[in-house]
Amino acid sequence: YKRKTPQNVSVGAGPNRAMAVYAMRFLGTPYHYGGSSPSQGFDCSGLVQYSAKKTLNVNMPRRASEQGEYGKSISLSNAKAGDLLFFDVAGKNSHVGIYLGQTYFVHAPSSNGSVRVEDYSLDYWQKRFSGARRVR
Repeated sequence: YKRKTPQNVSVGAGPNRAMAVYAMRFLGTPYHYGGSSPSQGFDCSGLVQYSAKKTLNVNMPRRASEQGEYGKSISLSNAKAGDLLFFDVAGKNSHVGIYLGQTYFVHAPSSNGSVRVEDYSLDYWQKRFSGARRVR
């Protein structure tokens, strides 16, 4: 991974904005496969599950593929802060991040090993984008 995490990214408005704001507090938390807490570290779906429970009191499924069926499907152009963005990295809806606004999302990627912000307009993410969903 060669890009730096974008600086000064603000979280936009949205019905689930609290989840996006909450997830941002874990920037730099180590990636851990199967991880679902700040002390243990996070994988992508663990960050989503933990943040949804703490802020929205929603019990999300544990796996990204299952989270890809949860809530309401929305178009990327209608995404608001706190919505979920899904990507086909190792199969359908195998990676998930939390939309922040503009073109940014927060996620727990295995490469470079920590929670960070990325720009979904980058070629890598554009080619793998598989859908967006609103939790509630």
